[in-house]
Amino acid sequence: MADCTTFTAIWVTCDSAHDYATTRHRFDEQVPLLDQTITLNLVIGNASWAEVGAEVGRRSGPSGFVALSRLDEGALLSLHSEPVEATQYLVGNPAIAQQVISLNRAACLHAPFPLAIYTDATGTHLAYTRPSSLLGPLGSQAIGEIAAELDDRIMRTVEGACSLP
Repeated sequence: MADCTTFTAIWVTCDSAHDYATTRHRFDEQVPLLDQTITLNLVIGNASWAEVGAEVGRRSGPSGFVALSRLDEGALLSLHSEPVEATQYLVGNPAIAQQVISLNRAACLHAPFPLAIYTDATGTHLAYTRPSSLLGPLGSQAIGEIAAELDDRIMRTVEGACSLP
């Protein structure tokens, strides 16, 4: 039997002062893609959690985040008929995810959290679902405090990627 929970997620959109390529580059500098061969080698080598934390720390951007996944949706969608500029990310930090998921395993649905950079008729945008709105329904004060810190951190990161230098 399935258990359904209804909640309200908050979607934040920041209009970029830059074109798509520049916005994506600026974001990628703040939130670098974590090479999956690194994570695979950590798992295969049965690394200690301290080793995992150190390796992720070396790979994290100034935001403290890494992109655990980056999907260039636009590349494939552009084959339909018109160019599409759209990239989806899963953003987080395994050390923070471990804290949240250890408090409630269901948090793995939203840690890491989604973020997208895309262009439409009005310009280039960076959008994400506010972590506290995703994790808040789990009903834990400790998770709520972590999620509030994530909200602040991702907002600063997004504003930095979208703003003029």
